[in-house]
Amino acid sequence: MDQNHWRFCQKCNAMFFDGFPSKGVCPAGGGHEAQGFDFSLPHDVPPTANAQNNWRFCDKCHAMFFDGAPNSRCPAGGQHHAQGFNFVLPHDVAPTPTAQKDWRFCDKCHAMFFDGFANKGHCPAGSGHHAQGFNFVLPHSVGFGAPEVMNFDSGAVHVPGGLTLQGSAHLVVRRNGEFTFTSHAHNSGFDNINYSLAAVLRAPSGQVAFTFQKQGRVEGTVAGLPFGTPQRNDDFTNTGHNARLAAELASLSNGGKFVVNLNGTDLLLHGITGLIQDTLQDAAKQLAQGAAGAVVALVAA
Repeated sequence: MDQNHWRFCQKCNAMFFDGFPSKGVCPAGGGHEAQGFDFSLPHDVPPTANAQNNWRFCDKCHAMFFDGAPNSRCPAGGQHHAQGFNFVLPHDVAPTPTAQKDWRFCDKCHAMFFDGFANKGHCPAGSGHHAQGFNFVLPHSVGFGAPEVMNFDSGAVHVPGGLTLQGSAHLVVRRNGEFTFTSHAHNSGFDNINYSLAAVLRAPSGQVAFTFQKQGRVEGTVAGLPFGTPQRNDDFTNTGHNARLAAELASLSNGGKFVVNLNGTDLLLHGITGLIQDTLQDAAKQLAQGAAGAVVALVAA
């Protein structure tokens, strides 16, 4: 037997039940805010060596907490209060496209929280959560709350300073985390140009940013002298799959930013790494966010 509507709270990083109109009490203030997968969690089945029981719903804060130890801390005050099913959660098994690892027990508040980000959320016992014990691998649906296909397009990207280089980038993402990244560069001038293109896809939550990069060369008129035809265009396509991308699609569909920068490599002070960092900062500014909690490099070519 399983129960769905268990979600990650993007404010405190805890697992909470999102099936009621009330979103409980979040230690970061207000109610919880759901993001990512819809988890469907087993309950009232026998525990095993790789499945721990005594995980319960707290009817005060709506978080999932471990009820097998004393002295829990609830953001609604006092200790957590168990109600409903007895959940039996798998741990220390291999993750799959429909089972996410890095869910952990917080030994300060006893809630289940996601430990896969550098930011450890908000714990009602103070500061961030602190992981202890098993690494839980929790089953979920794929791409819950996201459209089947999402398209992100940069439009024309020009290089500042008069360099005769322009380009574009396009990203297609499917609900299961498959993606296709394409880029185009064109040189309309006389000289040959070595170029770098950096793209960043970032969710409004600010937790994660996905990066894409391409380095190449486009020829100018000089390459065609006296009778040749210069290769003025460079087109690139890369495909892949990333489970973290699938997890963020619901958030990306609510205002994700796709930011692309292009420059000649001879003009870059810090190479492609510097251009990626500049693009990450541009995405953060457009979302009015700080630095991303995690940066996932999907394409490097």
